[in-house]
Amino acid sequence: MRIKIFWAIFLFLITFVFYFFSVENIWFSLDDCGNVIAGIIKSKKDLIRIFLEDERNYLYPINFNVPKANFISGFYRPMQHIPFSIIYYLFEFNVKAYYFLNVFFHALNISLFFYLASFFMSNIFAVFSGLLLAFYPIMDWITWISTLHNFLATFFMLLSLICFRFYWIKNKFRYNFLAALFFLFSICSRENTIFLGILLFIFSVIFSEYKNLRLKFKFAFKKTYLFLFIYIIYLVLRIMAFGFESLPRTFNNICMRFPAIKELVS
Repeated sequence: MRIKIFWAIFLFLITFVFYFFSVENIWFSLDDCGNVIAGIIKSKKDLIRIFLEDERNYLYPINFNVPKANFISGFYRPMQHIPFSIIYYLFEFNVKAYYFLNVFFHALNISLFFYLASFFMSNIFAVFSGLLLAFYPIMDWITWISTLHNFLATFFMLLSLICFRFYWIKNKFRYNFLAALFFLFSICSRENTIFLGILLFIFSVIFSEYKNLRLKFKFAFKKTYLFLFIYIIYLVLRIMAFGFESLPRTFNNICMRFPAIKELVS
């Protein structure tokens, strides 16, 4: 365990030091200012607001007519505005402080990824895997402040996987609860981790000790039912935030990209 802690700290430090101190001049770009300023939490009303709004509302000037979102098309990414608000109250608009968040969570993700990988391979290979993730070729977007939601989604996803691994082995409810809770935080950071619960269900079916298919599915449901509950909560949140009003437009846009779908339903 001590050697794992050593390598996790080593990976965190080498990643953080490399990225944070390799950038001297940095400033807000693209949608950074709108995302930070419009998402600052100044009251309980603001805290509720960021969980009930399309993030695209923060990205455009007030005289731009943002297309009406629906529960499918809306950008539901409220989690990053919590650390943004903390940084604002501590450092106001010091851009290096916001960049610190991206680097900090990226470095933390490398440590968590190493820890997760170390369950399935030797520490040396897990360290090598962590280094590959830390320094893969395209990393220029780490200076884009508004990409914090990517790092947060990955952070909570890794925590969810680690907790689910402990639940799989120890079969204690608290690990399952934490795994599901972190999954909710992950998809509320960015929706690109939405399939995690489904993949864990499939994993549970495949690696179940039962031979009978029905028993395999029953076992998988017992292991992942809280993730199903999270999917329901997440769907309700999206419906509350965006509704159904512009759903026909989204469907038409999808059909324009994939004409076969329109032919299938017509």
